[in-house]
Amino acid sequence: MPEEESLQGWDAIIGDEIPLAKVVELAFTYRGDVSVDLVDGTTIVGYLFNYQSGHTAANTMPIAEVIQTETGERLRLPYNQIETIRFTGRDTAAGQSLEAWQRRRSANAKATEAHE
Repeated sequence: MPEEESLQGWDAIIGDEIPLAKVVELAFTYRGDVSVDLVDGTTIVGYLFNYQSGHTAANTMPIAEVIQTETGERLRLPYNQIETIRFTGRDTAAGQSLEAWQRRRSANAKATEAHE
């Protein structure tokens, strides 16, 4: 798993070290489109907006829900159909953390002081 602040550009390798459930959770918190590669060889590009891990009584099969980028169609993808997830879209939240804002604010203040 990437160590940097953003997952943008990361191609998850599903396995014992990083299970699919963890990658789906990361894709859910990611603020960009992902490419979901299915076991049948097709790829769905869109925004993962919801997931159900299968821990509820009403849902025993884990699913990920994606809004397709091109069509706007909402798809329910059972985990057993997902080969991997790639973080291919631009991360719209990259650099938007409180720490990043504080660093920019400090840098701007220092630049202003240097010009005075």
